[in-house]
Amino acid sequence: MEAKIRRKIMRCKFRYGFLVAWSAVFVSLAPIRNAAARGRQTDAEDWPPIKPEELAVKDNPASPGSSAMILYRDVHTDDVARVRTEYFRIKIFTDAGQKYADVEIPWVPKVTEVSDIRGRTVSPDGTAADFNGEVFDKTVVKSRRFRVEVKAFTLPAVQKGSVIEYSYRVRWREEWPDYLVHPGLYVFQEGWAVPTEVWDVDQDIFVRKEHFSIRPLPQATLGWTVLRMPVGANPRREADGTTQLDVENIPAVQEEEFMPPEGTVKCRVALYYVVGAFSSADAYWGELAKHRAEALEKYLGKPKAMENEVSSLISPGDSVETKLRKLYNRVQQVRFLSYENAKTAQEEKREDVKQNKKVSDVLKHEYAAANEVNLLFVALARAVGFEADPVFVTQRATRYFTKELPFEGQLDAMVVWLRTGQSDYYFDPATLDCPFGLLPWEESAARGIKVDVERPALITTTLPKSSDAVVERKASLILDAEGKLEGKMTVSYTGQEALERRISNRNKDDTGRRKALEDEVRGWLPAGSSADLKSVAHWDESDEALSAEFTVKIPSATTATGHRMLVPLEICEINGKQFFKSATRVHDVYFDYPYEESDEVTVQIPAGYAVEGLPKPQNVRSPFGSYEMSVVQEGGSVHLKRRVAVQQFYIPVNDYSRLRSFFSSVRVGDEEQMVLQTKATEQAQAR
Repeated sequence: MEAKIRRKIMRCKFRYGFLVAWSAVFVSLAPIRNAAARGRQTDAEDWPPIKPEELAVKDNPASPGSSAMILYRDVHTDDVARVRTEYFRIKIFTDAGQKYADVEIPWVPKVTEVSDIRGRTVSPDGTAADFNGEVFDKTVVKSRRFRVEVKAFTLPAVQKGSVIEYSYRVRWREEWPDYLVHPGLYVFQEGWAVPTEVWDVDQDIFVRKEHFSIRPLPQATLGWTVLRMPVGANPRREADGTTQLDVENIPAVQEEEFMPPEGTVKCRVALYYVVGAFSSADAYWGELAKHRAEALEKYLGKPKAMENEVSSLISPGDSVETKLRKLYNRVQQVRFLSYENAKTAQEEKREDVKQNKKVSDVLKHEYAAANEVNLLFVALARAVGFEADPVFVTQRATRYFTKELPFEGQLDAMVVWLRTGQSDYYFDPATLDCPFGLLPWEESAARGIKVDVERPALITTTLPKSSDAVVERKASLILDAEGKLEGKMTVSYTGQEALERRISNRNKDDTGRRKALEDEVRGWLPAGSSADLKSVAHWDESDEALSAEFTVKIPSATTATGHRMLVPLEICEINGKQFFKSATRVHDVYFDYPYEESDEVTVQIPAGYAVEGLPKPQNVRSPFGSYEMSVVQEGGSVHLKRRVAVQQFYIPVNDYSRLRSFFSSVRVGDEEQMVLQTKATEQAQAR
């Protein structure tokens, strides 16, 4: 019996850890206004006493002008009871700070439940108003298999000078596995981690004091990883078995343009139970990669099972790239169930969509869910003779992979690794509309594990290049004597730029797609301009550039000064935001991906005018990118060519001043204008 139990543990352990990671991290990521107090309190006398100086304070001396400040926060997790409680005390300084009276408590149906919601508002004179209002339920995230809801309410009588307090209790429905509750009954052949809690330390406003504590399972081994914590702020294990953390004077998380994902800049402590033992972080991820490989081998099957399909696709004389393209196109022809709208039980029964129990079933059924498309690509590539493995990575849109943190829940996406000769390639055909040779930007430069029984490895996927994301704009415009511009503009999106627009407009009809493109072009042009879409090509052809043609009218771009007219030629950057205005910066700079912009603008000069001056040519080179611009006159027209390439997506804050200087040069160059004068004035000056 004991041997059977041991085998069952080894099969299910990683799956359970993934579910626990999701629930623990989700609750811990609730924004500051979702904070709460100890659920054991039952009446007004149970609230901790408020000191007179807390009522009297009118501003935060550590951050003058703040809208509010957290005076005290207490978070307690009881893993024995599967309960988490919080207590928040917040001082409101300004009218803007009154937003913290709006509380939203997130929870996941069937995973957690929320109870014992309480709150009160204490006015500057010390009188208290208890919350006795209604708590509303609303859904904030909904997918085929996952739903997030919030319990929302508003505290009463909040004004400048108020102190607000509120509380809730979160209970997990799922019990701990027996091997954590009674580890002495088991013998573990290897080690892994089961996440329990994440302590988010810094918030969107200043925190004066915080206290965190956890009552762990008595026989389990609690471990933790500290992420970006202040110097000296470390958890401590107490004699009674609890682990606690106290911190003071934590600055607010500062929001900046193009900052790294929130999950990488916040101070956190991740807590987990260590089951068995692993010698190092590398050993942990290596073992996980092996186990995932073993679990997938049965689904993938033997390469021979794919031979018939491969023989119908591949010709003997095909090059390596041709073979890969054929395999890639084949797997993208299956029906992508994951992109379809949720169906009712009756609709699913009527469609009779059966589960794919092995990769050959995907070919048989011609449909796939999520990463089954990638696994089919792996199986076909192996059948051709390529080395190919699944790779699980952390999408860098929300956080980065942290090797020192033994949470397999970090790995939230799958791509395919493939080797030909000495070259490694990464693909993601399971992303609908993703062209051959490109990874969605969230999966590029992403770290994770290559799943292979014999050669597991920690890897980093392909670094993105600026040439992988290009917007090309060409405009042919006629300028009249009134200063109005009118003509044709064509826009072409390739690579990442095309994929982003295809994804964001996937569920829209033709009218919705048309509006999205027109709104984007109007956003580039001067206020009052119009952009009328005439044609669009290749919405559904992922290997082709997405291109659109517009008729544009720009009534008020020019400026008349006596006998002269000032004409901007870089018309698509007139409304462009001026990046990096601040001379100082806290965070590193983080673009989603490197990119390029290419513009060609031709302006026909109106009769009666001559060119007096043209913008100076620009040629700026920096470690972060390049900027080129030139303007020439040919007969009665003026031609502008412009190209900007941002070649890095992650720039350390130490390089901020140089990056800011580069973008400033681009801005100055784009603002240069052509100067026209009436021919009569030109002739008079010549005389």
